[in-house]
Amino acid sequence: MQKMKQSKSYIHFNAKLKVLGSGALGTPENIFFITDRANYIFNCGEGTQRLSQEHHCKLSKVYNIFLTHVSWKNVGGIPGLLLTAQSNGLKEINIHCPEGFDSFIETIQSFISLPHLKISYPVIDESKIYNDDIMNVSYIPITKSFNNTEKSSLNLSNKEQCHTNINGKRIINEKTEEEEIKTEKKVKRIPRLLCFICEVHSKPGKLLVDKCIDLGLRPGPHLDLLKRGMNFTKEDGTIIYSRDVVESSQPKTTFIVLECPTEEYLDSIINHPTFLKYQTESTKKENEVFCIFHFTPEKIFTTQQYQDWIKKFSSKTEHVILNDENTCMGSEAVYKNQSLLNMLHPEIFPLLNKDCFENDKETKNNKFHRARTAQILNIRPNLSNLINNQIYKESQNYIDEVLKIPNLTNVLEELKVIINEKSSEFNLNNISDYPRIIMLGTGCSVPNKIRNTSSILLRINKDSSILLDCGEGTLGQIIRYYGVSEGLNILRSIKAIYVSHIHADHHLGLIGLLLQRKKITNQKLYLLSPRNMMPWLNFYNDRFESIVHQYILMDNNNLYLNYHKSTTLELDLYNKLDIKEINTIHVPHCKFSFGIAIILKNDKKIVYSGDTLFCQNLITLGQNCDLLIHEATMEDGLEKLAESKLHSTTSQAINVGKFMNAKFILLTHFSQRYSKIPSIPDKETNVGLAYDFMEFKLPQLPLLPFFYPCIKVMFNEYNKVMTN
Repeated sequence: MQKMKQSKSYIHFNAKLKVLGSGALGTPENIFFITDRANYIFNCGEGTQRLSQEHHCKLSKVYNIFLTHVSWKNVGGIPGLLLTAQSNGLKEINIHCPEGFDSFIETIQSFISLPHLKISYPVIDESKIYNDDIMNVSYIPITKSFNNTEKSSLNLSNKEQCHTNINGKRIINEKTEEEEIKTEKKVKRIPRLLCFICEVHSKPGKLLVDKCIDLGLRPGPHLDLLKRGMNFTKEDGTIIYSRDVVESSQPKTTFIVLECPTEEYLDSIINHPTFLKYQTESTKKENEVFCIFHFTPEKIFTTQQYQDWIKKFSSKTEHVILNDENTCMGSEAVYKNQSLLNMLHPEIFPLLNKDCFENDKETKNNKFHRARTAQILNIRPNLSNLINNQIYKESQNYIDEVLKIPNLTNVLEELKVIINEKSSEFNLNNISDYPRIIMLGTGCSVPNKIRNTSSILLRINKDSSILLDCGEGTLGQIIRYYGVSEGLNILRSIKAIYVSHIHADHHLGLIGLLLQRKKITNQKLYLLSPRNMMPWLNFYNDRFESIVHQYILMDNNNLYLNYHKSTTLELDLYNKLDIKEINTIHVPHCKFSFGIAIILKNDKKIVYSGDTLFCQNLITLGQNCDLLIHEATMEDGLEKLAESKLHSTTSQAINVGKFMNAKFILLTHFSQRYSKIPSIPDKETNVGLAYDFMEFKLPQLPLLPFFYPCIKVMFNEYNKVMTN
């Protein structure tokens, strides 16, 4: 049951369809149906929650989610969205989905908590229709003939794919060979597909009270008769026609949401009889389709079969294409923020790649549209053609806006002088290109407009990188930063991904990244992970999409400081990363939480805390490190809250760095409450603040503290609001 109760008297006066994610690489492909009473989501890939916040699509009014197909690109944003909806006070939600998706929701609750949100799964059947005050939705289940050849390959001769446990049994990603084969025989991946035909209810005409008064009509039952389309004769014999005092009614409006993920579904879709009444030449006007949203890959969409089928719909029908041939990534806020930070240091805060706003293909037919974020099709009060809304300005526009802040120009000039002096002092014009660190996600818990969830890219050399945590949307962050072509090269360069602990904001980007990397390289990467994450990955692999053969698992415990031996597997990891050593240690957060130290071949040492309370173990691990990247979730003064949440305050993080004699401390994982300008003591000369898309080499670290005074001025108004 949805929270919104049905009421025959309710008539919605505003309704529109809005593209949220275009399907561009690294972004979700989904639409919102927005009304003045409830919102509906169709598909929910990674990044949905973040885009919905920026583009004012209220999750607190979402009582229904519709999923066309269970693939990560459609469901990767579900965990984060449900958490946000729950925190916004939503009590109940319906998920209209292919059979078996309820097991997905049950499994994710091993790492997210949803005690206050009731999730229901309406029965999906062609004979059933979802109905509420706003629209009816007909389900069209589509199946393909199941081909059991889609088994995970068990190439047991590949020594990278398996190892032997203490009992002598061969282990494949934490399963024995027998267990893996048994699982493959027992479990079939879910192939079902759903299309949705949505009919927005007709809207009766509104009684024009002013005209009634002009015609001398007094309140009474006759007004209701007129409103219902009946004429009324006054005592003097004058006939009052309904059409003269009532607005024209608006007929029902139909839109279709469909996906054809592979050619195996194509015949079933184009031959399905349910579509016939909407597409024959003799179709009644009331059955004309206003818009079709095609969640369909380009290679399917452009087939002659699919195109011929589309032509059977009315020539007035709008078609919106959502797939990875689109380029719009949808977020203006990150570009604006980076344009401002770029004024501090163009190399440490480089401008983001702009291809995602400039290269959409043109369509020959003006009824066919490449999806772009914030496109709108109005349904109420009146139908409209597709409206494109601009969501990006040139960097100079943002700069001109911020330079109006009093004293900022002077502070920037002072910073420029300091940077030039320090660059000369530290000989920064003559340093190696590598290693370099890119902060991809520096916020905690949930993403906001300018800070994504946790992820750090350590590029050891041009061809070797390691990701430290992989929060939801990490792939999108890589594409925003590098663009598609170079971004794919970065994916190839990632030889290992380290996950510090199982909390959702540290690993929900992993599956999407593995699936994309699978498309461009056969090389496996190493997955350094806590052991309690494996049931989740094995479940997703067994039920939905193959992922386990994309990585070689290493339990973080097997890299524990002073307790691990350099195995063949470990030496291969170091060789692929071109590093000397990796050590881990337990930190106090959730079960199986780790900190990590990476020692480079030149003996430089980089330490990452993950999420933790003040921790003596971490101090031991990080002794004399060159860089400590430490979480600072809470500001000073919130020590009790930090302790209850098993996080650190700013000063606690700094003190850990001091006790381990860290040469530099970089604070990250900031609460979204003060994400623009977290507070740090002015006296600290070896402490910096991390921002998304900050890139630096180790010798540049001493420059970071000099940015802080300028950042305080730049975001002054925001700082005032948060202080108050």
